[in-house]
Amino acid sequence: MVGGFAFAAIAAPTAAVTTATTATATATATVRTPPMGWSSWNYMSMRNSAALLLDTADAFSTTGLRDAGYVYIIATEGWEPGNRTASGDLQPASTFTNSTVRALADQLHALDFKFGIYGAAGYTTCGKRAGSLYHERRDAAWYKSQGVDYLKYDDCGEANIQSYAKYFAMKDALAAAPGGGLDYYSYEPFQIYGAGAVSQMAWVSSVGDLWRSSNDIRPSWKSILENAYLTNTWAPNMKPGRYNDADELEIGNGHLTIAEERSHFALWCLMKSPLIIGTGVRVLPAASLAILLNKRLIAIDQDPLAIQGTLRAAFESSGARAPSIAVQPVPCLTDPTLCPQKSPWVTHCSFGSPTAAAQRWVIQDLPSSRGEGQRVMQPSTKLCLARSSLSEKHSYSSVDIVACDPKSITQAWDIGGANVTIAQIRDATNASSCLTFNSSSLHMKSCGVEMGDKKTPNESGCRDGNCRFSGIIDQLWYHNSFGQLTSAITNINNGVDQLLPMINHFPANIPWCLASSPKVAVPWIPPPAVDSSQPLQVWAGPLSGGDVVVLLLNIGNETKSITAEWADIGLKHGVRVNATDLWTGKVVGGGNPFTGSISASVATHDSAVFRLSAVL
Repeated sequence: MVGGFAFAAIAAPTAAVTTATTATATATATVRTPPMGWSSWNYMSMRNSAALLLDTADAFSTTGLRDAGYVYIIATEGWEPGNRTASGDLQPASTFTNSTVRALADQLHALDFKFGIYGAAGYTTCGKRAGSLYHERRDAAWYKSQGVDYLKYDDCGEANIQSYAKYFAMKDALAAAPGGGLDYYSYEPFQIYGAGAVSQMAWVSSVGDLWRSSNDIRPSWKSILENAYLTNTWAPNMKPGRYNDADELEIGNGHLTIAEERSHFALWCLMKSPLIIGTGVRVLPAASLAILLNKRLIAIDQDPLAIQGTLRAAFESSGARAPSIAVQPVPCLTDPTLCPQKSPWVTHCSFGSPTAAAQRWVIQDLPSSRGEGQRVMQPSTKLCLARSSLSEKHSYSSVDIVACDPKSITQAWDIGGANVTIAQIRDATNASSCLTFNSSSLHMKSCGVEMGDKKTPNESGCRDGNCRFSGIIDQLWYHNSFGQLTSAITNINNGVDQLLPMINHFPANIPWCLASSPKVAVPWIPPPAVDSSQPLQVWAGPLSGGDVVVLLLNIGNETKSITAEWADIGLKHGVRVNATDLWTGKVVGGGNPFTGSISASVATHDSAVFRLSAVL
């Protein structure tokens, strides 16, 4: 029993959610709920300014949005110029402010708002402004010094360095900055959708507070649904306090009907997505403003149980239940024999599993009298990374994990910047030889030179014409605060001319880590999914206190009745509930409890949303 509800076993796609509910619904420990606020991008693109942000804050105060919980005012792309200061720091563009970023942050704080800012994990931002790749520590300290509360960290200016490595570099940099981390670290990893999302992106909650789980949103019904369905796929990867981000709200941007805006807002609240408004508040129609101010739906998004609601059932326009659809499996994950692990010392990174200890390493400086750099040691086993197989050319070709020996020159490494950013790791006795992982073996190879400005000849196939790719991802490493030594290698498509060869059967973006023992690959076959192409849909999610939120969505072209059966939303047969309409605030059903199901007539592209509370 959970707060008066008896939960039944439900289909595989939602079973994990229900289990989490059963375990935690009675607890009311405070967790960070998804942030609420405003972003300049969808409204003004690159044309934002300090004056615009301050005017928006004033509008939020006068419209009631601030009191409703929308407190983060975020300056996105365009606040920065294309260059850094002479000392290497970030700086505001003259078109953004003639003062300092700190002065803007102080003004927003004085108005009782929080301040957010935009950055990118590449050489440049999407708008070709200064990016943070290899500058993470400096930039994190600068953000803190400028009073930043929220960092939106994009994926531009470099396309194929392992997301886990480059986003972890900024996570650690923020934690190391004077005064500690920010309220929220929001980032946009290289996105893998469908069956691969659950497995290949399982690390996302280990790195940041929010992460984009869908495409860049557009003010169209098609885009709203696409982002909702992609975020639904990512549901198993969220954790209370760490959220999938379906992107900004398009409410009020003039391309959606009121019914579509209602469904858009209700879906984002049910999925626990951040509620970041992306429109001009002073020109916001009254009906759109009323949607954004709906305190009952905001309470769903901000519910302290903080578990994402999901798509539970779908029906054809006739009302017939649509069968579940098979999900295309991912080679290597479905059948590990397709990708035999040729190197026993590099395996898929673990995230809190029992195998994590085998991936925990420390970097120790060797005695200065030897001048031979550092060693990579595992404290629990006293094993160290070492070079082996001396060739006729007196260079080491292979790498092994052996018992630590402080006198051995083969265990001496020049870590370089790999403990503060992504970098090559060199043989301390031969600086021209680098630690290399090419997807099948761990070995030494002549150090490559980064061609960071190399682009594809035909940029028409590249996002924003910004197609930089690292040519040495097989030699880049990052030692994160978990103690993992992570390879930067990926199998991400490198543009129209294939700057790097693709690797057969290699999962696109799974992180690989140095390990003292191999991780046993377990076959993973994705469960069947609810058919999101069907017009009549039932979405649901658990809430604190044992309540349940149910959303009946009609994506079809005519008004239809939609029914949510208790079995679809995880309630046992016979449970009696009262239902509150979250649009009107009224208890429905004439005060008579519902048993077994709840139905509503729903207009095209509209939604009916109910909060179900047990009748004890």
